[in-house]
Amino acid sequence: MGKIKSAVITAILVAAIVVMAFFATVSFGVPGSNGVERYNSFMSAIRLGGDFTGRASAVLYPEGVISAADFEAGKPENDEDKLSNYKDKYKQFGSVYIEKEVLGEEEDAAEKFKAKVKNDAEVISARFDQKGYSDYSVAVSDGFTLRVEVPTGFTYAEYKDLSSSTRSEVTTDISRSIQYLAYNGELSLRNSEVGKVNNSNILTPITADLTTYFKSFQKISAAGNHAVKVNLTSVGREQFKTMSAAVVQAENDKAIDFYVGEAELLSLSLDAAIDEKSFYITVPNGESVAQDFAIVLNSVANGKSVMLDYNTDDNLDVIYMSAPMGGLSAIFLMVTLFIIVAAAIVYSIVKYKKLGLVNTMMIVIYALTMITACMILEIEVTIAGAFTLVLGLALVCGSNFALFEAVRRETKKGKTMQSSVKSGYKATLFGILELHAVFVVAAIMLALICVGELAACGLIFFIATVASYVLFWFTRFMWYVISSPVRDKFKFGGFTREELNDEQV
Repeated sequence: MGKIKSAVITAILVAAIVVMAFFATVSFGVPGSNGVERYNSFMSAIRLGGDFTGRASAVLYPEGVISAADFEAGKPENDEDKLSNYKDKYKQFGSVYIEKEVLGEEEDAAEKFKAKVKNDAEVISARFDQKGYSDYSVAVSDGFTLRVEVPTGFTYAEYKDLSSSTRSEVTTDISRSIQYLAYNGELSLRNSEVGKVNNSNILTPITADLTTYFKSFQKISAAGNHAVKVNLTSVGREQFKTMSAAVVQAENDKAIDFYVGEAELLSLSLDAAIDEKSFYITVPNGESVAQDFAIVLNSVANGKSVMLDYNTDDNLDVIYMSAPMGGLSAIFLMVTLFIIVAAAIVYSIVKYKKLGLVNTMMIVIYALTMITACMILEIEVTIAGAFTLVLGLALVCGSNFALFEAVRRETKKGKTMQSSVKSGYKATLFGILELHAVFVVAAIMLALICVGELAACGLIFFIATVASYVLFWFTRFMWYVISSPVRDKFKFGGFTREELNDEQV
């Protein structure tokens, strides 16, 4: 390859890397319609785990259960009779008070109530398990209440209030998730005209096993629109055909409303009977709400219902806690990752001279690829996720270093540089391919089988492994492009060719 062609290709690639690196790492103010607005870099738009951006916490009180503080605040003043009646209404259990009417009069009433709370903790925990949080906790507190804790999942820009609008959206989604996933009661479908007089119920009295009708509920998002997809069994399809035909004939109420307990989740407006194995119900409040509704509907349809009413529609107080590792923990993470990348670059250049610059390109491309992937796929990066990113970097560098050393060994046999490179690739190809194949399979299994933080790590490592293998081959191309104009190709890579004397030949 000629000098000009080599220089042009190299210049284009370097320019692309520099531009990409600028937008990936640098945030800055830009002129906007309302004064100065801010461009947030790719890095500042990556979602971070609770260790770096804090957690959201809420205590859920079943109906009839209040805290000691609320008990004291509710005491009537200046009326001894009312105060006495108020105190007689409740029974104290540690730091909470429970209405005697709610608790019941049986000797083991408290234990039965605790059993219901424990059941609800397991059901709600299973629901949160499907949200994809890096970590979360649903635990019984004081025996009679539930404490829910989830990571905020803020980006760095949101955490530092540099993107207030999206921060508000995140906090709203968190509050809604806690509210919706704690809904109690059974699934019922209602219509005020076609349904029964007492509760407008038009389906659930037929059978207690709702899987007779429903296969599953799925969250669907496309082109900015969000919906819940309802998948029916063959029996469910026939039942909905009959129900929808009746609803369409109604005078005013032409909708089938999906209720969990007394909370309306979805409303399906009809202008014709449904005769399909699946249909979609639009959710206007965003992707997170559609996911929440699908999770709750799947839960209750499969007989996993919350037993107690936690009144999360009206009595939910979510507290946002700061990052346990400190307010600067996200900065420390970024600095640490930059230091590791810089160390890998310095080692490459010192060890392999100009060939180290080729490996430097691969390191930077890998870093930009992972930053972009984490941002676009909204992968929540935790400490384990950051460690996985470093493992991916080690795989990129390790693959190239193994290649470089194989080429070095070939040059010591007296071969030309071109022959040494070909032999080096042949010597390492099977091992590199086998290693990457094993890592890809392991990463896929981790991403599909596990949940939360482990699933995120699996996805990160899958992307990193694929990037590593692609860069392994791109290294050879750029090695050829950059070294083509160089006369001493051995010196380019810090190699020494061993000349064979007559006796060795």
